Amino acid sequence: MVGLIGIAVIVLIVIFAIFYGYGLILKQERSQNPYSSKAKCTLCGKFFDKEELVERAIGIEKLYYFCGDCIQSLYIDYLNKKQN
Repeated sequence: MVGLIGIAVIVLIVIFAIFYGYGLILKQERSQNPYSSKAKCTLCGKFFDKEELVERAIGIEKLYYFCGDCIQSLYIDYLNKKQN
C-alpha cells in the first residue's frame, strides 16, 4: 500500500514538472531568426544590418542593439547634462 502511494506521488511530481517546464517554454520571448542579418535598434525601433549596430548583452539571454544615431544622441545628452 505504501509503495503504491509512493509511486502515485512520484507520478504526480513528474506530471507537475512536465507542465511547469512547458509553461516556462511558452513564457519565453519569441526570438528572431539568429541567422538574420537585420536587427532592430532598441531605442528608435528602426531596422539595420547587424554590422551597423552595437550589440550589448544584458543578463544571460537578453541582447540590445543600438544604432549610431541613437548612440550619438545619448552622448550629446550626456555631455549636456555633464556641463550643467
